Amino acid sequence: MSDNNNRPKDSELQAAEGPPDPELESLIAPQGYNPELVDDVATMETPAQQRRSAIRFMVISLILLAIGFWFCTPANLVVPENLDDPAPYGIEERPTPPSNKFLEDAMPRAVAEFKLVDLRKEKVFVDPFVGADIVQGTYLDGIGNPATVIMIQAKSYINARRYLENYKKLLEERTTVTEWKERLYIEENYIQWSAPDFGDRAYGLAWNNDRYFVAVTSPISATQQALAAAFPY
Repeated sequence: MSDNNNRPKDSELQAAEGPPDPELESLIAPQGYNPELVDDVATMETPAQQRRSAIRFMVISLILLAIGFWFCTPANLVVPENLDDPAPYGIEERPTPPSNKFLEDAMPRAVAEFKLVDLRKEKVFVDPFVGADIVQGTYLDGIGNPATVIMIQAKSYINARRYLENYKKLLEERTTVTEWKERLYIEENYIQWSAPDFGDRAYGLAWNNDRYFVAVTSPISATQQALAAAFPY
């Protein structure tokens, strides 16, 4: 009890020490002190750590990209010798059909001297388009020579390329091809042929424009070439 009675009061201690130093108090507990902000600063990455994180992210992204490319590319893919050669009639420079139209509405009603005389859409179950919804247009030139255009909106350029590969297989199995040219690689692909014994498809050019498959065929070489050269897609 005697010790407590002799102990100075808090007010006496404060009076002895003098008034509080505002500058010192601001250092100890600044205005708006936020302990969460202190935690964020304590866990903030250094520039070196940030660089390592960025490099790690880039490496993982490249690995995932390579894996995706590996699974999306056919196992038997071979780089063609004519990869850098221009495609016939500049087909690789053509726009895709308008995305705001149904494919049958995008089929041109006239192409140069050719007039569309028949148009139909159907799901087919025969090679080389098994299971596909095709839009087929029949054209006549100024003197009545026929040519046919088939268009398919595939799910991707990979599926469109598969139609080309199936078409190539069909020609190899069912007719004698006298002239052949192809580029079957990644995105911009085409096949071009002459097979005089193959009826309405004796002469043809088929290609993919992104995910769209397009084929122009005719029993007459000059007619097929003229329509393929003028077709807008």
